[in-house]
Amino acid sequence: MFTGVVRQAAACQRAVVVALALLPVVMVTAACLPAVLLLPAFPGGVRRLSALLTALHRWTDTVLSRS
Repeated sequence: MFTGVVRQAAACQRAVVVALALLPVVMVTAACLPAVLLLPAFPGGVRRLSALLTALHRWTDTVLSRS
């Protein structure tokens, strides 16, 4: 019985790790939504928004590919 539980836990381990690692990235992305909406209206905002979105994309890619 115990070995069956261990096998099932091992099978879903990657999904749990990715979900836990992606949680902070999702929270940061949600916190950045006002910036995504407002930055294009300011001078130089598109450049800063592009850098912000590139960083968010890099973080998400790192979490998904290295976990």
